[in-house]
Amino acid sequence: MEMSDRDEKVEETLHFGEYLKEARLLKGLSVRDVCHETKLSRHMVESIEAGNRSILPEDVYLKSFVRTMAFACGADPEKALELLLKQTPPTKERLSFYTPSKQNKGLLMTLVLAGVVVASLLFFWLDPMSQGLQ
Repeated sequence: MEMSDRDEKVEETLHFGEYLKEARLLKGLSVRDVCHETKLSRHMVESIEAGNRSILPEDVYLKSFVRTMAFACGADPEKALELLLKQTPPTKERLSFYTPSKQNKGLLMTLVLAGVVVASLLFFWLDPMSQGLQ
């Protein structure tokens, strides 16, 4: 087996956090150094390196954090993101934007209609022309 084949197999099993940790250690940086350089908390850096998805932020923030850490550690940001996406592909829930539910839309329409009715009543009640006063 050639060296490049072995590297590719190792790379396939490498976790994005492990990749960043190895890059950090190769550069001789401590977690504290990375925190200072990236402005990320120690807890966040350690969670990213451990790949603890349960406490990591939403994908849009995580991608930014991974890219920032890769730059700070001298790693390839694109490779780190590729590993991240390969191991945790975005789900439909993560890709969708907030859309109000049908129940919320109905409530909103009810409130708008009530506002229009109240405004109309106030307009006619306070309008001196409609009361016959001149």
